[in-house]
Amino acid sequence: MITKDLKKFEEYFTEYTELRMQENRNIRLTMVNGDMMGNSRSSNSGASARVYKDGSWGFASNADISDEAIIKVIKSATENAKFLSSRENLQKAELPKTNAVESKDFSTTKPRKSQKEMIDFLNVMDSHIINEFPKLSSRTIVLSNLDMEKKLFTSDGAEAYSMTPRTILYVVMTIKKDDQPFELYEVYGGLGQFEDTFDKPEVLFPKLKEQYEHLINKSEGVYAEAGMHDCIMDADLAGILAHEAIGHTTEGDIVKGGSVAGDFLGEKVASEMVTLVDFAHTAFGEQCPVPVYVDDEGTKAEDAVIIKDGVLKKFMHNKETAL
Repeated sequence: MITKDLKKFEEYFTEYTELRMQENRNIRLTMVNGDMMGNSRSSNSGASARVYKDGSWGFASNADISDEAIIKVIKSATENAKFLSSRENLQKAELPKTNAVESKDFSTTKPRKSQKEMIDFLNVMDSHIINEFPKLSSRTIVLSNLDMEKKLFTSDGAEAYSMTPRTILYVVMTIKKDDQPFELYEVYGGLGQFEDTFDKPEVLFPKLKEQYEHLINKSEGVYAEAGMHDCIMDADLAGILAHEAIGHTTEGDIVKGGSVAGDFLGEKVASEMVTLVDFAHTAFGEQCPVPVYVDDEGTKAEDAVIIKDGVLKKFMHNKETAL
């Protein structure tokens, strides 16, 4: 738990400065064909500072989070920024000022489960898979929990705290047909610690059945014929393509670097049926899997409507590309 008050280091800020602390706490359990092949818990933490001067950035970090180490990190980042500024002489304008203040803690309020109880959860799932899906030749279940805790303070006065947990269950099923293996994996879970994400293993049983039936269908399918075809894409695939093909090409720094999207702002780039939004933290009345309320620069996160009714409306910016 990060309890240190970063504001007390403000006296060491001589330029625009972002001071961050972060701690990642991980639990990972791996079960293969009923045997526990992995059972680990780890924690990593550190502090970093980023300093801006006339268009040049200085950065420094340290795994030591004592007051003395944090002061040294701030001074090192400042020295790096001043050194680069003296060499690059970019003379860019000051960054836009943002001073968002926010605190979001998605920790569970329920009693915490032990790793033994989590293993018992996996055992129940594994037993169900054995009994209900006899054609499987192998099975793997992986439980991964990440608690990502961040604290931010900037020279603009922005203050942010977040504890964003994410619990994921990977289930891999494999069958053999004509001596050829067919594999299918699914990912279950999302935002929240284990206690909030997975109440009882029985809740997942219908989804496991769907996964198994999908795998059977995959094993009985035919290979696609080469050539040009009209196809209907599943929403999951369309989302991945939108993220990769459009999302990354409309990031401000990539646009400035020559992205093809840079020449089409305000123009029609898709069907009138297409609207593409980069949601900050809430979509369609529900919390996003990894919600962002304040970014790492201290800016309040807002939805970015990239494409509206087929027209490219805007790019996604950080402070520097927004200049």
